[in-house]
Amino acid sequence: MMVMDILKTVGIAFGYFFANPLLYVGLIIILVVANYRIKIERQSFHTRVYSRKADFLLPFWPSLLAGICISIVAFGLGVVVNIPILILMVGLYALAILTTNFRWVSPVTILGFTTVILMVGPLIQGQNSFSDLFQSIADTSISALFTLLLVFLIAEAFLIIKNGSKHTSPRLVKSKRGKWIGVHKQKRLWIVPVVLFIPEGLLPTFEFWPVFTTGELSLQPVFVPFLVGFQHIVKSALPEWAIKRIGKKLLILALLAIPFAVVGYFYPIVAVVAAVIIFALREWMMLSEKNNEEKLSKYFTELKEGCKILGVLPNSPADKMELKVGETIAKVNGRMVQNQDEFYHALQVNSAFCKLEVLDYAGEVRFAQGAIYVGEHHQLGVLLVKTEQALQNSVI
Repeated sequence: MMVMDILKTVGIAFGYFFANPLLYVGLIIILVVANYRIKIERQSFHTRVYSRKADFLLPFWPSLLAGICISIVAFGLGVVVNIPILILMVGLYALAILTTNFRWVSPVTILGFTTVILMVGPLIQGQNSFSDLFQSIADTSISALFTLLLVFLIAEAFLIIKNGSKHTSPRLVKSKRGKWIGVHKQKRLWIVPVVLFIPEGLLPTFEFWPVFTTGELSLQPVFVPFLVGFQHIVKSALPEWAIKRIGKKLLILALLAIPFAVVGYFYPIVAVVAAVIIFALREWMMLSEKNNEEKLSKYFTELKEGCKILGVLPNSPADKMELKVGETIAKVNGRMVQNQDEFYHALQVNSAFCKLEVLDYAGEVRFAQGAIYVGEHHQLGVLLVKTEQALQNSVI
């Protein structure tokens, strides 16, 4: 019987998680984003670069690790929420998702607005029919939510730094001058499972479900999915460099805001003001990065000498030769190449094998060679910026 009770308890714990509509909304968003990404990649290169599975699998382990770390910190800091707060956050997430702006699909946005509502809620109580709801919401500590906001901001920064630049989507767009340029777009959603604590009795539990007591308050843990969204288009640099730079800026912002969390414990109004400032600064950082991408010179363009690699197809000969995005192929089979046509014709010198001279990020020459034919696939697997006269298929 004890084993059955434990199994039932674990089942209920996961049931809370899987009953949350945010989980399914997040999965649907990932699927929609993956389908649209593949559609745009086919328009640019007549092939997809990554499978749909990559959009689901790549963020999975980082999300799980982030959730474990956030849960430990939240437990250590004694963060407690209640059911009305969780329902409010689901509603705010729904509004953020409707904007289709991934920057706002973030715990920083959701928790920031929640702290503001917690502050203005008592001012509205007694003046309308929602007074009971505001009273329930107001039972949650503002300083606790602001602390959780900072923890999520740090986690978001690390997710962007460590995972945000992986498998960016290359594509071709027309510049203002009408020429083709290459860009990399990242639109990623992490579903982060977090254990939070709610007052005991708000949800049913079994005998062996852990309950923690602090003072006169008994708390029970519950699994909650949080959505962390990120989107950015890189035009002026390597995607890895540009995206990691954004993550580092967010990390600095979070570290600078830690003193406000301490002060906010004693003066909740400080936590509310700090939450609004953090949201504004985060938004300003993102918009600044977007504007800089438009102003700076473009990184993936047609060169006077050599062909810059815009993308590499997974498991292709180019991937096995360890060609990297942003490197420049100077020679193919001993012939200098400048555009896609010349690249293609140079490959025909030896249809089964190729030798490449590649310039790395430092401009130093390295050599790569390998077989072109792997099974039935006869392309090298590099994506290049096409010219108006080049082949319609931009995969070589």
